[in-house]
Amino acid sequence: MIEKYFISGNFYENAEALRENNFPTWGMSIKEAGSMRFRWNEVNKNRAGFLRYLSGDSLSEWSPLNSENSAASNEKKEFKDIAAVELVHSHTVFAVNSIEELNEKQGDGIITKNRSLIPVVTVADCMPIFLFEKKSGVFGVLHSGWKGTGIVKDAIEKAEKVYGAKRENFCVVMGPHIHDCCYTVDEERASYFRVNFGNDCVTPLQNDILGRTGQGERLREKRFSLSLAKANLNILREMGVHENNIVVCRDCTCCNSMFGSFRRETFGLPSDMSLEEKQKHFTVQAAWVKW
Repeated sequence: MIEKYFISGNFYENAEALRENNFPTWGMSIKEAGSMRFRWNEVNKNRAGFLRYLSGDSLSEWSPLNSENSAASNEKKEFKDIAAVELVHSHTVFAVNSIEELNEKQGDGIITKNRSLIPVVTVADCMPIFLFEKKSGVFGVLHSGWKGTGIVKDAIEKAEKVYGAKRENFCVVMGPHIHDCCYTVDEERASYFRVNFGNDCVTPLQNDILGRTGQGERLREKRFSLSLAKANLNILREMGVHENNIVVCRDCTCCNSMFGSFRRETFGLPSDMSLEEKQKHFTVQAAWVKW
């Protein structure tokens, strides 16, 4: 479902939608909502206003331009707690019952059984992975870029250990992310994915990149397209998660300008620009699971 400032959807079990009246839903903000960048030492009033209204089940009075006024006008509503971590492109997943447990924490995944919490991570081309296991009631969200590929295995194993969940019962949604149509990598990264996540993750591209070495010699660099979806599907299949419980969103964040995209929005910036400076030039999105 596409709203003005976010998209949302259901989990699926045995290829049947688990409807929102009885089960949690997943969601992700879009570019129109503005930046959802999160750092513990920063204040992002736009993010705070958006998530405050999201947690109160209403975005009718919120907009990126008046987020402060909107938040103030809705002070009497009852809100769910936003559970967030500062992302570091890791495999670290937190199993929590309160937001206090995440204070000043850095990591890339949150799982919980507390329905009064809304676990939130941020993404911009990296894959948001949404989780729900019906029997235990555990749900959560992960940030999975190329460095974090495999975090879904860590999250499910932690849910089994902490909450008694069963991997075969998990419902998994891979949200909008950069697809193999736009995600090109070098031979080293392609080899890493082939070895760790299956040969079908990467596809050689016919048009190699030509360049020159420091000595002026001609250099041909092989390039590959990388599918984060296939890598994660291979992980889930190997774990025994049922394929009819897995959904892969078709939207490529780089192709579709409805979404923020690190690759698309920073294309053309100076190559020597620092990552910290580049982060000011693309739209970070929030991804969540909520009851």
